[in-house]
Amino acid sequence: MGQDYYLYLSQGKKKYFSLPPEWVPLHFVETEEGTPTSSIEQMTLEALSRPTGTPPFQDVLSGAKSVAIIVDDGTRPTPVAEILEVLLFGLANKDFSRENITIVVALGTHEAMKRKALEARLGSGVISDYKVVQHNAWQSDLVPVEIPGDERVVRINPEVARADAKVGIGSILPHPMAGYGGGPKIVMPGVCDFETIRDHHMKHVIHPRSVAGAPKGNPFHEDIFKVARAVGLDFSINCVYNQKGQVVRIIGGSLEMAFGEAVEVCLEKLGHRFEEKVEVTITSTFPHTHGHQLFKGLSAPDTVTKDAGAILLIAPLVAPIPAAFLNSFNVVHEKSHNNSAAYVKDALSKGMALLPDKSIDFNMAICTVFTRPKIRTILVSPVISGDEAGTMGLEYSSSIEEGLKSLEKSYPDARIAIFPSGGLIVPITAWER
Repeated sequence: MGQDYYLYLSQGKKKYFSLPPEWVPLHFVETEEGTPTSSIEQMTLEALSRPTGTPPFQDVLSGAKSVAIIVDDGTRPTPVAEILEVLLFGLANKDFSRENITIVVALGTHEAMKRKALEARLGSGVISDYKVVQHNAWQSDLVPVEIPGDERVVRINPEVARADAKVGIGSILPHPMAGYGGGPKIVMPGVCDFETIRDHHMKHVIHPRSVAGAPKGNPFHEDIFKVARAVGLDFSINCVYNQKGQVVRIIGGSLEMAFGEAVEVCLEKLGHRFEEKVEVTITSTFPHTHGHQLFKGLSAPDTVTKDAGAILLIAPLVAPIPAAFLNSFNVVHEKSHNNSAAYVKDALSKGMALLPDKSIDFNMAICTVFTRPKIRTILVSPVISGDEAGTMGLEYSSSIEEGLKSLEKSYPDARIAIFPSGGLIVPITAWER
């Protein structure tokens, strides 16, 4: 048999493989779209001039003296540099001085980006020509913002708080808890304080509606929107992708309406219907290729794979799993006296962070490991060892072919699903999720 199937390792780079002869591929989720005909520049100009829910971008900024442009970090595929080039050119034509433009990298509780990565992210010359700050969720001068109808006060980045106009740039991607990423998440958790992010995530992560592809009735998503509305975002720019990881639309406009339209397009491009669960799912974590972000690539496979089935997970990581993250597993095991799943679920039911001194993305990834279905999962990654996989509760294979041979013995006539880009699919299921 020829190598009829593939997984994405990066945009445009595929790994081909063959299936065992008795396996039945019920789903090979690949896009039939060709390369988008519009460039990022053209799509950005369209989003700025014909937004949804607001006047054109130039009119939205009328009267503003200063602007904060909030962008996501390198863990997301957003073509920030190309969008910024168009945006900054437009601001220059609007007679905005560079001194009144601040670019804020919405790290949430992620690690700060190194200078070389930041230059690649923002574009040549931006760091030297503009004020660029990376958000620090622990800094002492965060500005308090009251949440209407709520007793809470959140604290946000001072550069964002002081700006006359606020612009967000992000990607609408399936998110395992928020339904979809992007949109309001550029504000919360992007530029909020650690305590707000921690309390929100710990409170809502185990709610049954806090799942990928489901923003409605999802308290994780709804509370994020509540904070973003209070902070205010004058213009939201949202990238939507196909299953190849290519941007197919950029939708600009108001926080709510641009996000809503982008979610509809995302579901149209990435939604796939399943009538029943499968025995085996073969998937890549792409576009989640940064360290422990790989666990986001398990959201869709976990949804469509039987509990007694298996997942072959290919993680083409460009950044390794941090040692601190791996060490956190030992901490949880010790605290739980080796009853980790019960310990984690109890902590989450009380809204407690498992690792109070660690970033929230660490905590969320750890929670995913211990609360996901106990589906057999085999990891293949060039930058993760067998011992490291074992620490994270995963089996390990040195290659796709080795993993397939192992699974063929256990599932000789499996009905399977193949996700070339496991982070770019929204399962539409015929059963209760």
